[in-house]
Amino acid sequence: MDQILKQILEEIVNLKAEVQQISQNQLILNQNQSQTALQVNSIYQAIVRLEDGQPKDIFALLEKINTDFFDKEAEIAALNKRVFRLESDFEKFNRQ
Repeated sequence: MDQILKQILEEIVNLKAEVQQISQNQLILNQNQSQTALQVNSIYQAIVRLEDGQPKDIFALLEKINTDFFDKEAEIAALNKRVFRLESDFEKFNRQ
């Protein structure tokens, strides 16, 4: 009977050690989960900032293209006027 009681006590000690190890593992898992949650939150915040900035960047690029287009349009209009004048002068000289 003493031997059985001794074995039971040993098993209880082993079970307590295993439960303590499981508790420590659970704490480590909880810490890792918290760190992972913080990292995911950080990534989410970065994505939100990128998404918020994208329309502004696209709008700025479109405005630049629009400005460049109007600048070139004015230059083309000026060139067309010069070509028209030259063609008119050329026609006048041909008629003389």
